[in-house]
Amino acid sequence: MNKIHKDFLQLLKSTIQNQKTPIQISPNWHETLKLASIHKVMPLIYESSYKTESFKKTEQDFQKHFKTTSMQIIYSQIQRSDRFLQLYKELNKAGLKILVFKGIILRELYPIPDERISGDEDLLIEKKDLKKAIKILEENDMERGLSDEEEADVYHYFCKKTGLHLELHTTLFGEQSTINRKMEEIFATVFQDIDTINISNVDVHTFSLDKHFLYIICHAIKHFVSCGTGIRQICDISMYINKHHEIINWDYIWKEIIDLGYDTLVVNLLQIAIDYLGLDENKIIYPKNKNTYYINTKDLLEDIMEGGVYGASTQARLNAANMSLDALNKESKSKIKSNLAAIFPKAETLKERYKYLEKYPILLPVAWGSRIFTYTKERDSLSSVGATAKETIAVGNRRIDLLKEYKLI
Repeated sequence: MNKIHKDFLQLLKSTIQNQKTPIQISPNWHETLKLASIHKVMPLIYESSYKTESFKKTEQDFQKHFKTTSMQIIYSQIQRSDRFLQLYKELNKAGLKILVFKGIILRELYPIPDERISGDEDLLIEKKDLKKAIKILEENDMERGLSDEEEADVYHYFCKKTGLHLELHTTLFGEQSTINRKMEEIFATVFQDIDTINISNVDVHTFSLDKHFLYIICHAIKHFVSCGTGIRQICDISMYINKHHEIINWDYIWKEIIDLGYDTLVVNLLQIAIDYLGLDENKIIYPKNKNTYYINTKDLLEDIMEGGVYGASTQARLNAANMSLDALNKESKSKIKSNLAAIFPKAETLKERYKYLEKYPILLPVAWGSRIFTYTKERDSLSSVGATAKETIAVGNRRIDLLKEYKLI
């Protein structure tokens, strides 16, 4: 692992474990800032950075920029969290059992909750309660955006004043791929086993402790097999274990992970948390002797660090998701076919962007042409589109090899 990544992880570990930052640490601060930005952990990194002698010796403008940006992010998060809790209180008053997951629940695991930012807040709702919930949101100045379909798996609502983005889900994983369908089945009974926690004097309904832990693992896997998993997701898993290890039903967790076929990957994700994020290995109960697993975090950690939050650091990684998902679903027996899947995706993949594919999938070639034309426009030339396609294929092939290494395919 290179020094930039090593120093970055040391800073992150110091913050989430509430430890003193090592005096001798002397990162490349500009690269550290870039990593903090793509992984959406800037306040967490700043919290440990400003205490170091090395940071104090950087240019004043750089220090000011890092501090100001971090403080603005935290302030914005506080506003969004407060607005979310106000809305949730209204939903509670209406007698709706709507489950909160990720977001504000995970923030509560961190020493300073609002340093762990969320791009949105996620709610799971039963379809029978959907119209009532939407009415309450709209009465409270929340505006629907991104899609105006009458029926959807997720409804997006925005607060212009605070920037809160609310995702109202009717499913957790959907039906778009084999892995999604398997995971959806695991969480089919989530409303039958609810926990309630109190956050700032608001009762927040969420998944049971074990179901939520399993969910954040499955969510990390879902992203890993497409674009990639970010270090923040590994932090969440680590912090969850730190707080709840004594009451986690490890037998249940491992049974579901093994049934999915992802135990080798999860063991390696946990090893990253142990080696670089300060997770105490004694807080983990493995399904069998850990040494019987293939453990080599080098390639996995490199992919995580390069990918940023949800693996979305570059357009090539986003495009390459079609290749890894194609390989995972065993729809292609060769890399050549997977390469074509990245350049010429299925209608299912493109229908969000090209709405006409919903009714007229026969127009898929038109969507391919539009996509290439858009890329050409954005990149000024067809040759640069070719370069992006070449990079996409290289990334996709590398990620397919990664899926094989950790026994997902």
